[in-house]
Amino acid sequence: MFRHLSLLAVPVTLAFAAVPLAAQPSLHAQWATAPITIDGKLDEPVWRTGTPATGFVQRTPQNGRPASQKSEVRIAYDANALYVGVRNFDTAPDSIAQQLGRRDAEDLYADWFYVGFDSYGDKRTAFVFGVNPRGVLNDGYVTNDDGDNFDATWDAVWNVVARIDSVGWTAEFRIPLSQLRYDVANGRGAVRPWGVNFGREIARHGEEAYWAPTPADAPGFVSRFGTLTGLDSLRPPSRTELIPYVRTQLESQPLRARNAFVPGQKLVGAVGGDARFKLPQSLTLTATINPDFGQVEADPAVVNLTAFEVFFPERRPFFLENADGFAFGNTRTLNDNDPPRFFYSRRVGRAPQRRPTGDSLQATRITTQTPILGALKLSGTTPSGWQVGVLNAVTAHEHADVQLNNGRVLREPVEPRANYHVSRLRRLLRGGNTGVGGFLADTRRDLRDTVLASRLPSAATVAGLDWEHAWNNRTYAVSGVFSGSRVAGSETVMGRLQTANYRSWQRPDADHLEFDLNRTSLSGHFVALSFAKLAGQRVLGSVTYEETSPGFESNDLGFQTRSDTRSVSSALTFRNPFLNRWSREWGASVFQTVGFNFAGDRNETRTSLLANTTLLNFWELSYRLSYSPETLNDRLLRGGPLALRPTETLHSIGLSTDGRKSIIFNVGAQRTTDRSGRDVHSVELEVDWRPVPQARIRLGPSYRGGITTGQYIQAVTDPLAVATYGRRYVFADVRQREARLDARVDWTFSPWLSLQLFLQPFASAGEFSRFKEYTTPRTFAFAEYGRDRGRVSATTGGLTVDPDGSGAARPFFVPTQDFTVRALRGNAVLRWEYQPGSSLFFVWSQQREADFDAADFGVANQVGRAFADPGRHVFLIKFARWIGR
Repeated sequence: MFRHLSLLAVPVTLAFAAVPLAAQPSLHAQWATAPITIDGKLDEPVWRTGTPATGFVQRTPQNGRPASQKSEVRIAYDANALYVGVRNFDTAPDSIAQQLGRRDAEDLYADWFYVGFDSYGDKRTAFVFGVNPRGVLNDGYVTNDDGDNFDATWDAVWNVVARIDSVGWTAEFRIPLSQLRYDVANGRGAVRPWGVNFGREIARHGEEAYWAPTPADAPGFVSRFGTLTGLDSLRPPSRTELIPYVRTQLESQPLRARNAFVPGQKLVGAVGGDARFKLPQSLTLTATINPDFGQVEADPAVVNLTAFEVFFPERRPFFLENADGFAFGNTRTLNDNDPPRFFYSRRVGRAPQRRPTGDSLQATRITTQTPILGALKLSGTTPSGWQVGVLNAVTAHEHADVQLNNGRVLREPVEPRANYHVSRLRRLLRGGNTGVGGFLADTRRDLRDTVLASRLPSAATVAGLDWEHAWNNRTYAVSGVFSGSRVAGSETVMGRLQTANYRSWQRPDADHLEFDLNRTSLSGHFVALSFAKLAGQRVLGSVTYEETSPGFESNDLGFQTRSDTRSVSSALTFRNPFLNRWSREWGASVFQTVGFNFAGDRNETRTSLLANTTLLNFWELSYRLSYSPETLNDRLLRGGPLALRPTETLHSIGLSTDGRKSIIFNVGAQRTTDRSGRDVHSVELEVDWRPVPQARIRLGPSYRGGITTGQYIQAVTDPLAVATYGRRYVFADVRQREARLDARVDWTFSPWLSLQLFLQPFASAGEFSRFKEYTTPRTFAFAEYGRDRGRVSATTGGLTVDPDGSGAARPFFVPTQDFTVRALRGNAVLRWEYQPGSSLFFVWSQQREADFDAADFGVANQVGRAFADPGRHVFLIKFARWIGR
């Protein structure tokens, strides 16, 4: 339905006739002259008058045919709220799917009914409210006229009651006008016509149907909404909402974490809250003071053997809400080449970027997250078509408490006070078919602490423009992005940025790069251009050019893992989104990417084939083949000369069983090999069991293992290493095994009261062997120490390597690399929304970790032992109250 829309895949422009916009239906909203009780009975007079919305049309499985079951919908409103009354007839009411779940729960086996309002009247954005027959709420925000762009993190304050009876089921919605964004003319009446659509999902048939037809083979989503009339008595919405909170928590630390600053137990409290103010021009200002995210699930444990940062998704509600309003840098394409993220909100309130170290330290205390003192967010779409998003946040100047061995106590700076600012502005033209916009991300740090001034940039700015033009009922689109960056700081900081592995300006054979120790600023650009065919019955496609210059830098407020690259990516998809003799839908796609650095060295070539289908029995199958021929590699040596990337092949397969059943299995397997002997494989299984409508149990064991032949260890300066420009690059083979179990139990007592349990034990072990030296630029050639050259001897804490035996080269030390890591993440969250918008949380979370310098490949046993490791426990109670109307 609204949140489930999808296209099968991707590609490059073969023309099939676009499906034109059908005549859009209209529905008259009635003024409610008497109070409406939200009980699902539909016994008020307003629900018996007026012409209802009927005549729903299928999108799937039989595109364009009448819905298999009849629905009737009416809308009413008063000075404070919109009301929606729904009668969903069903000839088999005992077969209505009605699984219970928490709000916005995914993948419930249930029938659904949705209503979407385009209160902006821009034909691109919509507020969506949904319910299943058990009264489970689902809401979200659709952007860019694309049902796939559904932001389920947007949570409005509203109410709905559903009932099952002998002829089907009913639903009765109350949506406060304060939750929608619109303007009125002269104090009463909508400035612009509203768009509206209704959707119904019948789970046992796999059926989606809409009141305003939304064909599976047609572009557009919000632009196909019908019209809501009769809003001449609409009043301005309530202007102010307040959500204060009070939190108290008890922390319990394991014995090894306790010290002079960290007690075994600590009781702390906090107060803060959010405020929302409705402004003219359909804009909303949201403010937060001392935001609290104690109920947010922790990140999973990982072992990262690369030189690149691991990306973790945002989970904090304040930053998730309306996140799409700040999106920038992506063109309308079906295949890109991992462009930078221009706004990565987890940079705000991140872990401190300095940690005191040294042999003289006896005890330390440092916060895990930098406190956010306050933040403001302005968002909305004006009547003239301007989409506005502005966010500003201030984080605290943080110190670590440090005790030295001599008993002296110090306060060491670990994170400066910082101001983070993001602005996104976009203008919609030609009924939303054309858009132009701008973006600004700016970070400013107070670096009066000299120790921090040598580690962090003082200022970082990224600014850019983007544009999009669609035609032929939005079947075709051309879009582009141009942006520039500038970061400033001390020579030490700029030196670190120049030598970061995603930049590597110190490469000795890179004549197009200039490493400058005296540099105090760095600047660059990112450019992208796409041409795409985004709709059609059978063929979709796109071609995209992207360019990230060597000096482009967005990591202060974004996320970037590559620079010095130019690439062309294409995609071609052939699909059949219609029911046929052997499947419900199927598709096949080919993707290709070719990339070069700015010196013209080809560093990436990849061709992928993807096929997927949904069978008549609702089983889903997918297969992917990816082939990457031999190319150059300018990142393998982490600042050294060009190397070679061996030919690589990837196979993956996925299988999902019928999602309508009480037990569902999802299986996936993947294998990656290359000509050097690298062989990495993984297997994942998820069992999703729904024993009763209130309960859901999910178990997801996964395993990853194999051998990597080119694991970088270290670089040693040696003038005798002439072939590799005066440095010896040490590598090893790594045999690794990793196991994880994701276990979740959801028990929903009612749509307003739920208990969630999450447990994730994890273990990883790695054994390093065949220590070797890289020998020849532009190859993947190594000489193994102790066999091909030199000598290796075991010493305390590692190995001593004499790279040329009896020669003149100096021996060097390689620390022990073998490892075993195990961890456990878990939490239990009892959430009670005691009235719409107001909630009470009881939370218990735990984190356990252990590691040692040896490889224990009994990772399944290590997963079990993680439960016995000492852990950190947090017990939290949080009370939040919504004040508004």
